[in-house]
Amino acid sequence: MRFLSHAKRSYVTRNVRLEDAFSLSSKDPVVGDLVLARVDRIRQHARLENTEGRRVHLYPGDEIVVAAGNRYATAQFHAESPSQLGPCHLVAAGGLAANMISKSSQVKPATEITLLGTLADETGEKLNLSRYTRLKPSYLHPSAESMPVLLVIGSDMNSGKTTLACTAINSFRKAGMRVAGAKLTGTGAGPDYWKMLDAGAFQVKDFVDAGMPSTAGIGEEQLIDMLRTIKADAMQHDADVLVVEVADGVFQPETRALLAGRLASEVTGALVAADSAAAAVMTTERIIHAGIPVYSVGGVFTRSALCCDEVALALGLPVHTLSGLREVDTVEYLKSALMRDHTDVAACVV
Repeated sequence: MRFLSHAKRSYVTRNVRLEDAFSLSSKDPVVGDLVLARVDRIRQHARLENTEGRRVHLYPGDEIVVAAGNRYATAQFHAESPSQLGPCHLVAAGGLAANMISKSSQVKPATEITLLGTLADETGEKLNLSRYTRLKPSYLHPSAESMPVLLVIGSDMNSGKTTLACTAINSFRKAGMRVAGAKLTGTGAGPDYWKMLDAGAFQVKDFVDAGMPSTAGIGEEQLIDMLRTIKADAMQHDADVLVVEVADGVFQPETRALLAGRLASEVTGALVAADSAAAAVMTTERIIHAGIPVYSVGGVFTRSALCCDEVALALGLPVHTLSGLREVDTVEYLKSALMRDHTDVAACVV
């Protein structure tokens, strides 16, 4: 792997054994394939997140190890996985190579890169993230229904989901619970992963651990299978509760599919994050309509006391700021609601 000695390695490759890379192949990439790319022109992403979470600065001519994949992000890029080597874009700091279709006006055009080749092993087989999954399929044992699963879901990107999820994790941990965290959907990047660990989760799993650079274009069945595997893994490590964040907003295709499918049977209840009062009401109503109990509503809109009043009046549900979510009474309320609803689900299963 001498040809990779100067290459900067991205977050999505954190589970990969680069020692397996024996040569550079001219075979066209598919989703999840590891590729060596050259940085041509710095635009939106001037830094690359490495496997330890540090943002390393990029310079024209740098070589980087990234993965081919799709991206769907309303606040950044809509991009599709490249079907051939050559000119391409870096569409996520975590190391996603894709062809940009469109972008938000809030960001610059995507950083321009050239895909030099796909990494291959000694037999010539391309290296793909799916080879390095850390989540092994597992049958849930009979007591699987005994672990509550708290879903954190939002109206949009940047609505406060991760902050809400991390506050819940930290509050549960301080209440003496053993908390596992998970990022079920999104684009491979480390900030949410590291924040959950910093908040007190004893372990965090994401779709990168399932061998995916992103979940854009992934079907509902595969996402549910991944969630079940994450749940089984958390239980095998004696978690008291699993906090699961779903990325982006409720109109995102994969989130819509989850809500229309079997997600309600896989989670216990939800916290909703939103960036405005109207979005909070709309999102909460959609979650409840999908059959998932909503325990509390929060997020960016709670910066305004008037917005909090509007949402509480419209929904008749608790609205919590981050400081409110840390209060002992609130934590006890969430624990009681989770155990109550999970007990009901377990009784139905029996």
